[in-house]
Amino acid sequence: MQLSFLVKTPVIPLFVALLAPLGCGDDKGGDTETGVATDTTQGTQGTQTMGPTTETAGTETTPGTETTPGTETTPGTDTTPGTDTENVPTTAGPTTEDPTAGGNGQFCQEECAGDADCTLGGVDMGYTCQNSRCVNDSLTCSTDTQCNATFSGWVVDCAAQADCMMGYACVDIGEGVGKCAVVPSDFIMCETLTFEEVMADPIEGGAQIAVCGKTGVKCDNGACIDPCEANTDCPAQTGHPVCNAGTGRCECGTDDDCAASGVPGYTTCNSGVCGCAQDSDCAGTMYSDKCYEGTCGCSTVDVCQNAQAFDGTMKVCEGV
Repeated sequence: MQLSFLVKTPVIPLFVALLAPLGCGDDKGGDTETGVATDTTQGTQGTQTMGPTTETAGTETTPGTETTPGTETTPGTDTTPGTDTENVPTTAGPTTEDPTAGGNGQFCQEECAGDADCTLGGVDMGYTCQNSRCVNDSLTCSTDTQCNATFSGWVVDCAAQADCMMGYACVDIGEGVGKCAVVPSDFIMCETLTFEEVMADPIEGGAQIAVCGKTGVKCDNGACIDPCEANTDCPAQTGHPVCNAGTGRCECGTDDDCAASGVPGYTTCNSGVCGCAQDSDCAGTMYSDKCYEGTCGCSTVDVCQNAQAFDGTMKVCEGV
């Protein structure tokens, strides 16, 4: 089942925040999962994801924010690639803010009856109702190349160079799919954007050109993961400041790491993942009152007081 989250991004330059999806830490980015995640297993990191969902280390980037989706950004009005969906949840499902939710127990989610229920602020953002959950298939990944493009902020579709604004190039990210990418110049340097200079194929053919992008991001079970390489890639405020070099994931080392995050429901370090140890640990959230195997969940739908993401859905407290 695909699930959703509200926020998660790192503190990076404003221009980068407008361009790139999730990143964790500084230039490298740590263990981060973008809005294309569909993983429902316990073991995610992040400060503000929704419900049983994905692995995210970071504090805020593009897809998904704590703001109600669709209220701040009107698709089609922005001039910077990547900003149209800045306040949109990336996958459908639980509307909780607990990023560690596992597969057991009950969690606050949103139930749809048809595609019309899945609009955001009255705008169709590509979500459809599948198995009673709002899902956007375009946000899942199948290749590493796709993930690198997403993390690079290459989100505006193009079929020719003329489709991209000045300062961008239409590059082929695979199978003839074109995306607009920033071209480095005397005014815009890749290092300033916390990216690197990479060579890419123009969508219209010809010699490769230099654009600003990111490499090393992996597609893991349909979710984009930016593996960490050192503790500096894992922001302490997420509760997971330790980089597991073997898995490339940011983890907690002690209960104190979790408590220091200030995230409701983060009291105990369970095998590297912050969560709960008892029901009382889940107090103070807007989405839980029970501790299910280290993850805060709900006992009844009345517990689900968190903001609703989609326009026509109904809140439910169900298993995943």
